[in-house]
Amino acid sequence: AVVSTQSTGMPVISEHSRDYTNTTWEMLGKYSRQMLIQNSIIDEGLIWSIKPRSELLTTNKRTQNLNVSVSNYIVCRGSEVALPEVEDRFKVADLYRNEKTKLLCGYSAATFDKLDKSLFVIDNSAKNGHFLEDLLSDSWLKFQANAFIYQYEKFGLDREWFKESFNVIEKVRRDYENLLPKK
Repeated sequence: AVVSTQSTGMPVISEHSRDYTNTTWEMLGKYSRQMLIQNSIIDEGLIWSIKPRSELLTTNKRTQNLNVSVSNYIVCRGSEVALPEVEDRFKVADLYRNEKTKLLCGYSAATFDKLDKSLFVIDNSAKNGHFLEDLLSDSWLKFQANAFIYQYEKFGLDREWFKESFNVIEKVRRDYENLLPKK
């Protein structure tokens, strides 16, 4: 299984199973793209019938839970990197908020974790807003309880600095929220 919050890495294979695994760039790209579409952090239990937004809109199905990216960065590491093959899977316009969206790709012949092939997708999308919401909620509760404030005051950070910072982070969180499709 692949486990992460804002990035996904494929494959995750136990050391004992590596000799019996035949990983291809096509498979890595296919699974990573489906994980991105479904906003999934693991590669197990993917629902392959879920398609990008345009295909669902033409069939009048719900699209609220689908991921909408601002940008993605894909890193392929390992032997015989098939970057165009992987890159083409992520160039679908429906994966992104608008046409100006950036897809950056990189590759390295160096292996990762002794794997012959590995692929990482770093996604900048609406799902980051949920992380910021949780962070703000927890931080605000600690701030109201004066937890750890004295440690920051020693370095010149006063309560006003914290309030301004909370406002900035709240604005960023709202911007991410606006990426979600309207219900």
